Amino acid sequence: MQPIVPIIMAVGAILFFVGIFILARLGFKQIKIVKFRGKEYPRGRFVLTTVLSGIALIMISVFVQKIFPPEPEQELAPIQSSISSNLKYELETLFSDVEDEGALMTAINRFQTEYQAAAEENSRNTMDLLILEMAFRLRTELNEQGYPAHQTEQEVARIMRILRGGSE
Repeated sequence: MQPIVPIIMAVGAILFFVGIFILARLGFKQIKIVKFRGKEYPRGRFVLTTVLSGIALIMISVFVQKIFPPEPEQELAPIQSSISSNLKYELETLFSDVEDEGALMTAINRFQTEYQAAAEENSRNTMDLLILEMAFRLRTELNEQGYPAHQTEQEVARIMRILRGGSE
């Protein structure tokens, strides 16, 4: 969200509710003229102006959001960790039938980068969560290929040892 959007929307809402409040309050008192900043305005014109200005500002804030969508935060320098030749060979033999091997390699690169950052920060919880996430992804891929459960667990444990060993 653009930083100006909430401000425009808030001003629009304030104007709208001021117009409605003036209409209700002055309608009961039967006042026909509103004095604002030293000038006199007919009650209907003042209410109509404030309410329509409020609605217009709210609509402008919506259009600003649609016309100028927020830009995604760009990473300063994406760190590409290289996959060791040993790990690459293991993965190619295990996942030779996987159609989208690039997505798996991207996930492994992301795991290694984030695991390394968590290890540098000594964030044990983050490291454990990353290990669980990667193990689940590997387990899912192997199950889709039809590996037996006991072999799946052995392969996942072996790959995770290699991944953690390469990242530490």
